[in-house]
Amino acid sequence: MKLLLSLKNKNVLIKEGLPTLLVDDLIVGLDIGTTKVCAVIGDIHDSQSMNIIGVGQALSYDGVRKGTIVDIEKTTQAIILAVEDAEKMADVVVERVFVGIAGAHIGSINSQGIVGIKGSSHEISSEDIDRAVENAKTAISIPHHQEIIHILPREFIVDEQKEINNPLGMVGSRLEAQVHIVTGAITAIQNIIKCCETAKLKVEDVVFQPYASSMAVLSDDEKKLGVVLVDIGGGTTDVIIFQNGHVVHSYSAPIGGQYVTNDIAVGLKTSTSLAESLKIQYGSARSDLVDDRASIEVPVSGGDKVKNFPQKFLAEIIEPRMEEIFNDIKEQITKLVAIDMIPAGIVLTGGCSLMNGCPELAEEILGLPVRRGPPIGFGGLKEKVQSPTFSTSLGLIRYGFQNFPLHPVERGVFGGLVDRVRNAVQSFFAD
Repeated sequence: MKLLLSLKNKNVLIKEGLPTLLVDDLIVGLDIGTTKVCAVIGDIHDSQSMNIIGVGQALSYDGVRKGTIVDIEKTTQAIILAVEDAEKMADVVVERVFVGIAGAHIGSINSQGIVGIKGSSHEISSEDIDRAVENAKTAISIPHHQEIIHILPREFIVDEQKEINNPLGMVGSRLEAQVHIVTGAITAIQNIIKCCETAKLKVEDVVFQPYASSMAVLSDDEKKLGVVLVDIGGGTTDVIIFQNGHVVHSYSAPIGGQYVTNDIAVGLKTSTSLAESLKIQYGSARSDLVDDRASIEVPVSGGDKVKNFPQKFLAEIIEPRMEEIFNDIKEQITKLVAIDMIPAGIVLTGGCSLMNGCPELAEEILGLPVRRGPPIGFGGLKEKVQSPTFSTSLGLIRYGFQNFPLHPVERGVFGGLVDRVRNAVQSFFAD
């Protein structure tokens, strides 16, 4: 039996005779990936810094494919295991989470909304800003099976004066809002919420994964200069482009590190689990970086024997798939901007970015400076999450802190959009 008490304005859960702080003063990021589920608990109550107090991981066990949930039961079980591990480490009980979403069903488009300013003073009010953003939303046609995930302000224009961050209180007769809209399949969002609710977790908001990751690994200077974040996960490669501090393009491709693993399994005639281990331990995205004399032992399927392969052969299997990923990214970038308009270059994150030779291959194909993007600006148990594999879950914590401390959202499949838009605008102003 559980009994809720109040102690110094904190909720306390009495469980098995031990007092445990509830998550009211905490923010939880839940990254439901193709290969694994990551849960991270951040404490922001006593400080403006993000202190990590709990981390948990669990394999997805084929519950997620290409970033989309395909097995509710397996995914729910993975969520439960990951969250329980994080709870034990932090000695808290998790009730609410911010969760990431990605996959080929994700769509994005830029839009604009224009309104006239009423009143004799022509002073722009918060209602005028809301109307302009709402008009930008209604100016586009969204397929019936899609739902808006984010409306991200890019800039405001007052009477042809551009690059305005906060038009509130300015005088003008015409206000234009330039926004970036991200959508996702309603069923994909519903399945994420269902898995979390089955695991006894309330979803505060669903967040596009690369947008969350950008909050963990990119600096403000990089966003202002122009930068591309590339999040290479197990089942998807997600791209988000920033210029002048704001999102101008986003994209999710259904290809990631799992494709590399499958290529290795076929090429070396071995199991996918062993192929994943070989990729992590010996893999390289560029074969010319591998010692010609190095070799690896691969167990022969169905027996106790092993077979030797040159390590370069493993890299030659990996390299074409990674070239495919980076060529696709280059195509996405050049659709929108010239390469020389991205002075801050490329930031790689996600588990596959840890592979040897990954930055070098990306730099060769994209013609831009490339760096790996570990999370920045986190305290507490930061040594446990100081890896690109935790970028999304940590970014979800920062997203929650920036958007929801004073503005909790009741979210259904369609609920909470007005609040989320207002939070995004307020965050835009704060930046």
